[in-house]
Amino acid sequence: MIYIVWASMLFVFLRGIFNRLPIINNNVDIAIALYFIIPVILAIPSLINKFCIADYLFYLFNVFYLLSCYSFFPENTTYLDENAAMCIFCVFTFYFIGRVIDIDQSYNIFLLLSTCCILIMVFYYSVYAQGNKNMEEIAGDDNMYTAYQLLPHVAFLLWSTLNKFRIWKAVVTFLGLIFLLSCGTRGPFVCLGFLGVVYFFFFMKFKGAIYIKISIIILSTIAFINLYSIVLFLAKMFTGMQLSTRILEKILTGELGNDSYRSVLRDKLYDVLNSGDHFWGLGAFGCRNYDIIYPHYLPLDLVCTYGYLLGYILLILLILFIAFAFWLSRGKKSQEFLLFLFSVSIIKLFLSNSFILEPYFFMLIGASATEIIQYYSIKKTELL
Repeated sequence: MIYIVWASMLFVFLRGIFNRLPIINNNVDIAIALYFIIPVILAIPSLINKFCIADYLFYLFNVFYLLSCYSFFPENTTYLDENAAMCIFCVFTFYFIGRVIDIDQSYNIFLLLSTCCILIMVFYYSVYAQGNKNMEEIAGDDNMYTAYQLLPHVAFLLWSTLNKFRIWKAVVTFLGLIFLLSCGTRGPFVCLGFLGVVYFFFFMKFKGAIYIKISIIILSTIAFINLYSIVLFLAKMFTGMQLSTRILEKILTGELGNDSYRSVLRDKLYDVLNSGDHFWGLGAFGCRNYDIIYPHYLPLDLVCTYGYLLGYILLILLILFIAFAFWLSRGKKSQEFLLFLFSVSIIKLFLSNSFILEPYFFMLIGASATEIIQYYSIKKTELL
């Protein structure tokens, strides 16, 4: 079940396979539903003893709050109808996925699945779609959804490459980075940059790491010196493949740091919160009533959802909770896994998406809870 969830972005290609199988091709939607439902049902006997009352209370709190918004924020009904099922049955349940992942046990399979996700996506856009699809329709100028779907897998390959360098890992990571560049959105690179820099300075301590660090510094320096030529080469290649050159154009024009009017949207939301009776915020998806899909800033997202008081309390508790789990897991691979999840969720939520729609945000909370619960379980055992 965990591995199917990890590689869930591949289910769109599964539809193509099912469409070519006899009998199943007449019931593709049912087959895809069963593809997810059967592993969950089979996993229930194993899962049922892995959680405590606090886990269920956390999940029920999120479900209860979301459903209560129908009563307390009736103006949000349209947006709640669109997203409630996704939140309750998919996004919130990633908390439980985070709780049961044993990264020491699953690391190699995650690595294999992430490699498959990157290679299949690169093949689809660079080879198959070139002759079988309208590239303007599937790629467009800013293929943000695909970029953020692939982000966790590229980040995992980056982590694995820095953790234990292998040429094939570096090649797959490079292919993933080039593909993300062709998607035309900058956010994934901020997430990857955060992960890479933190890991480079604080976690690369294995034997021979100094040589890898020196090689990375040299290659980065060469790339920076020849940046203009590299950008022009990539722009020509992407243009020929009908992929986005948006980021490359921003590099050439010096607009890479432009916030694309995000600050204007945030100021608008602050004005709304300060000008009306919004002590408890705007409710789940409330900012959409003001033609803003999400605030692009996690603290403001929490404030818009819960109000200033509860929003900032939850933000402080979240920071303390994750920091405590990170400290408790020091010296273990699970600490690196928390860093990975932090990079693809929390850092992302300062740039894009809403926490209430971000599965990896809830996975991070679940993984952090596991570290804390295990710590106190061990302490309790030692006392006995």
